[in-house]
Formats: sequence, C-alpha cells, structure tokens
Amino acid sequence: MKVSTKNEYGELKSVILGRAEHACWPKGDIFFDRMLSLSTYKGRPRVGPIDPKVIQEATDDLLYFTDVLRDEGVEVYRPEITDWSRTVASVNHVTTGMHCYSARDLLLSVGDMIIECPTPFISRQHEHIAFQQIKQQAMQDGCRWIAAPVAPMESAECLVRGGRVQLTERYPIFDAANVLKFDDKLLYLVSSTGNLAGARWLQSVVGTEFEVVVWDNVYPFAHIDSTLLSLNHNTIMVNAQRVSGEQIPKFLRSHNKVWVHDCREIPFHRFPYASKWIGMNTLMLNPEAIFVDPAQVELIGQVRDAGFRVIEVQMRHARTLGGGFHCVTCDLERS
Repeated sequence: MKVSTKNEYGELKSVILGRAEHACWPKGDIFFDRMLSLSTYKGRPRVGPIDPKVIQEATDDLLYFTDVLRDEGVEVYRPEITDWSRTVASVNHVTTGMHCYSARDLLLSVGDMIIECPTPFISRQHEHIAFQQIKQQAMQDGCRWIAAPVAPMESAECLVRGGRVQLTERYPIFDAANVLKFDDKLLYLVSSTGNLAGARWLQSVVGTEFEVVVWDNVYPFAHIDSTLLSLNHNTIMVNAQRVSGEQIPKFLRSHNKVWVHDCREIPFHRFPYASKWIGMNTLMLNPEAIFVDPAQVELIGQVRDAGFRVIEVQMRHARTLGGGFHCVTCDLERS
C-alpha cells in the first residue's frame, strides 16, 4: 500500500472509503452538543444508533461508489466494521462513538505520511481503531503514520461565543477536513474544528516540504471542503455565499474559478447534520474527471462547462450523516 499524495486532483490510485455501519449520534460529547446547539434547525438528532434504513441506504451507496471507483482503476480500502454504540471511558470523558463514515475527517494524508488528527469531537477520538489493519499495512510498506496528541476538550475550552464554538489555543486541535493540499502548500482553515495551535503543530510535523497557509475569518463553523475545493492545477471551486474574491488566498487568486452560488437541497432523515452546501463536496478522480451527486444539476452543468467529465454517483444521506464524496474518502496515492 503506497501512500503518496500532495494535491486533491492527481490521478487517484488508491483510497480509503468510510463506512456507515453502526453509526450513532453520540452521548457525552461536549463539543458535539455545543455545535448542535448553534443549529438553526428546530429538531435535534436522537442520541444513539441511527435509523437502520438510513444506515442500509448509506451502506448501499458506498458499496456502489466502491464499484465505480474500482471500475475506474482505483484500489479501495475500507475500515473495519465497528460498533460505535459502545461506551468508551478516558481520563476526562465517558462517551459513545459516532461513525467512520467520513474517513477524511480525522486522517490527513500528505506526502508519504498519514496523520491521525487531534479532533475536537470527543466521541471520535477513538475512531482510529477501525483503521488498524490499514495502518499496519501502510506502515509495513513505508508509510510514516503519526498520531497527534489527543485534545483533552474540557468544558471551559470549547465555549460558545459570538454564535460559534471557539476553541482554546492551549493545545493543537483540528480535523483533517480543515486542510486542503496544493502541492507544496497546505491550506488550513481556522474554524470551530481547527485552531491556530493546530496549524503550528502541523507545520512542525510536515517540516520544510510543505508550507501551512492559514486561512482565517472566512467560514467559522467547520471543515473547508464545502467552502473551497481544488479541481486541477489551475482551477478551484468556490462557495460564492461564503467567500469573496478578496478572501481567496493569494496563491490561488490567479486560478480559474468555478463559483458555486447555490446547491440543491437534498432530503435528510430527522436532522440535517450537513447544510445544503454538502452538494459541492465533490471528489476529483483525476484532473479531468469529477464525482458529483446527480441531484446537483446546476453544479454538474457548471463543471461540464469548465471542461470536466462528470461521474454521477448518488449519496442519499450526505446531509443526514454529514459527508459528501470528499468527506467519505481519504486519498492514499495520487500521481
């Protein structure tokens, strides 16, 4: 299993694809609860195992996506099926798990390295157990697999302020999905799921091979990949509702831009864990081809007009479970 990836658009050779089996909404996760408290949606997800119909449909969609990836010549690795309803105790917390549906949330592949990131989600801090077989094989084949220090996530250090969850700067906290790879640069979004201390720690780990570019005061709530994505060496996709031209990082301003002004609402079960903008959470197979949900008719038209081949794959519960194509995959090798 070769690990070698420096961007988001090179020819995809191998990938980790997440699982929906036994997904739960967690109990005992302070950060999860405080993020949900900011939702403008009236309902709340029911703590515990997610509806079996949702799990089955999401599992079926991922199996179909697996077949499509393999038909395109991509080697697919899956985490182990794990019961996330089990209670886990640490020094500071007792919580259930969540899921390993969004494989990119916690695993950052960069160069020949995979980093287990210091997530603020207490319920997901033990999620790496589902990736043990992949981890052992990758390390045997020369991958540098590194685990970041676990963030304690005490109550006073993830406070709701100004309509968002504000993280402490006492220790590194970030999800892998706060980061996009641009060859020699790693664009790092500061938000409720990533602090400045995390960016500094990441820079110390990747050394001089990559420059960590901090992107702040843009989208304060969560991950980067429903705000900006890289389509090829000189094209980016940008959420026009969140980002202005002046806010685009300097090293990307000369790129061609696909401005996404809206995404179609797709159905969800009980509670929308992701907004409609999960529709632009796409994945590049190579510099010419992109995976998009068929529900996003206008977006499909835009990327086709920009010269890309569109591969349509349904993701019925992207909003329910909070993950589109980019979220549910962690690229291992791109050429």
